[in-house]
Amino acid sequence: MTFRSARAAVLGGIIAVGVATAVLVGAEAPIGGHQPSAPDGADHLRSPYAKLPGPAATGLPPQEVDALTRGEGMALALAAEVNGYPGPRHVLDADAAGQLGLRPEQRTALRQVFDRMHGLARAKGQEILEREGQLAARFRHHHIDEAGLTEALDRIGRLRAELRAIHLRAHLETETLLTPEQIARYETVRGYDEPHDHGAHSPRSQ
Repeated sequence: MTFRSARAAVLGGIIAVGVATAVLVGAEAPIGGHQPSAPDGADHLRSPYAKLPGPAATGLPPQEVDALTRGEGMALALAAEVNGYPGPRHVLDADAAGQLGLRPEQRTALRQVFDRMHGLARAKGQEILEREGQLAARFRHHHIDEAGLTEALDRIGRLRAELRAIHLRAHLETETLLTPEQIARYETVRGYDEPHDHGAHSPRSQ
């Protein structure tokens, strides 16, 4: 055997060992080259509701519970708001910012509309929370079936429809208290007069 052939044989053996080692290591490593996660590596699977007390009691996220308790709009009257029927709260806010120039009698009437809407919405929100809580309790105690679920959801659905109607009626009332010019100004202040895909506009602003 010549020196050159002996050297080649040695190098070939080294390469073979290296390849074999790489194959063995690769066989033991998981796909992606990452080592197995520790037992607590499944934290990303934990529910965001696990440590929140609200969902266990009501079946609702805390933000919704808070909004129902406070009588907030929750975008329930969005169909009216963006189509030429302003909401009383936003109208009063715009006027307070010097953007609408309401007359004193308009302010008084709009405050009455808002106060009535807010009171009714808070009361209806409490009814919804009670029904949602009862539904959650039935699941919690494994005391529910298809018929019971349908009945509970029907009741909750009616209450939620009534809540939406409270907010939408307030927008109807508000529209009758404003002039076409004030509504057009309101839409400008709120950004609703900017062009958009559907070409919708307020009938009062024509």
